[in-house]
Amino acid sequence: MATATAPDAVPTALTTTDRFLVQQVFRPVANQYRISVPASGTAEEGEPLLFVKQKVAKIKEDIRFRTDDGDGPELFRIASKTVFEFRGRHDVLDAGGQVIGTIEKEFARSLLRSRWIVRDAQGAELFAARETSRPIAFIRRLGDLVPEAFGLLHFLPFDFTLLRGEDEVARYRRVLPKLRDRYVLELGPGLADVDRRLLLAFAIALDALQDR
Repeated sequence: MATATAPDAVPTALTTTDRFLVQQVFRPVANQYRISVPASGTAEEGEPLLFVKQKVAKIKEDIRFRTDDGDGPELFRIASKTVFEFRGRHDVLDAGGQVIGTIEKEFARSLLRSRWIVRDAQGAELFAARETSRPIAFIRRLGDLVPEAFGLLHFLPFDFTLLRGEDEVARYRRVLPKLRDRYVLELGPGLADVDRRLLLAFAIALDALQDR
């Protein structure tokens, strides 16, 4: 069984790293991801930091973050606020089950260009994220109307810009050309006060929950 950075070192890694790589791992019974720290200047997978598993066929979303690829202790998780959460709101819980923040998709504003909001435990907005390219977002919407075109659209870059007010504070971009979804999250100093667990939960949500 693969093991990531020693569990007691993970909090330090989370607070000292500003660049993460999210790699989708295909499994027959669940969506899985690995989060690692790529070498400077590259988009290649580095030493695993966290392993993520999204349970399937659940009436409430359940995505868990661990330091190994088995069923060891979880560090945090994403859980739907209610059964069949249609409003796109999901809590991020710590290892003890306490809410540390909320991830919310703004469906009305996402009709033409996807937009998400991440809030702290008290409901205050920490940052927003929107698709970086308006033209590509529009093309994707056309692809939803013509499903047979999806195969061609799959390789369009699926990139997001993170914002605090009007200031860009981070970027989340897909690495191309890769058959499996692979993304690089690059954080700026404007997010220094935001819990990294929320940032990594959000990065996973963009792939795992985008179409919810």
